[in-house]
Amino acid sequence: MNKLPHISSVQPLRIGIVAHRGKTATVKSENTIEAFQKAIEIGIPQIEFDVRMSQDGYLISYHDRTILLEDETQGEIEIAALKYHELQAIANSRGFAVPLFEDILKLCGDRIALDIEIKEEGYEERIVELATHYLKYANFVIKSFNDDSVSKIKDLDPQIKVGLLLGKVRGRFPLLSVLAQFFPEYRIFKTGADFVSPHFRLLKFGFLWRMKLLDKAVYVWTVNEERRLVKLLRRKDIAAIITDKPELAMKILDTHHPQRLGDNITPLVRRDKPARTASPPMN
Repeated sequence: MNKLPHISSVQPLRIGIVAHRGKTATVKSENTIEAFQKAIEIGIPQIEFDVRMSQDGYLISYHDRTILLEDETQGEIEIAALKYHELQAIANSRGFAVPLFEDILKLCGDRIALDIEIKEEGYEERIVELATHYLKYANFVIKSFNDDSVSKIKDLDPQIKVGLLLGKVRGRFPLLSVLAQFFPEYRIFKTGADFVSPHFRLLKFGFLWRMKLLDKAVYVWTVNEERRLVKLLRRKDIAAIITDKPELAMKILDTHHPQRLGDNITPLVRRDKPARTASPPMN
């Protein structure tokens, strides 16, 4: 069984390696049980995955807002417009299966740490109920690009460590949106986020220094280039690196930065409480 990482505060001695959508070198399929199982087997410390909801109320793991139909000439359809069995049939025709959120929690349990990304608003309470039912607080974090989702999760359960994702330009005023990515201090204060998860291109204008002043941990996404991995894995003001190449990142850590593999660190999650009883999935 893997030893779960304790995600540190601002200046960790050990940096977290997070498999983006569960990807590894040997299993290319993303957001699947096969990918998560392989990550557990080879000792990846943490996996990141996406959560959406089907038309009939099932929480599932899938990244894109849409999926190509079985006959690609017919185009694509939104995940939210499909019942779970319809989505699964399309996925099966394309050679993979879409897992239920609850099945991922059952598989992973205390075997690997989880970085849960909520893609849409509206089902935060069910995410919290299921996550706290199956997992210890120290074994997962939840994050979102949606400020309202971050705020709601923090209100529902202050013990959950919640992150604000940064790196997408949205809205009618793109310049203001860009500034809000580079300078998220007001959004952090407003949402109550415990950590931020910026795209690596946002690490400018003293970003890491400003997050250190706020005592906010930083999860950087998605870092795949070897040279950039070597550079960022050296930084003590980064708590975790999200990457499609977790084995490479772990090898770099072992080769170039063995001092960052120690266990004597301050955990991001500091306390625990009994889990709630989970509500059944909607039918």
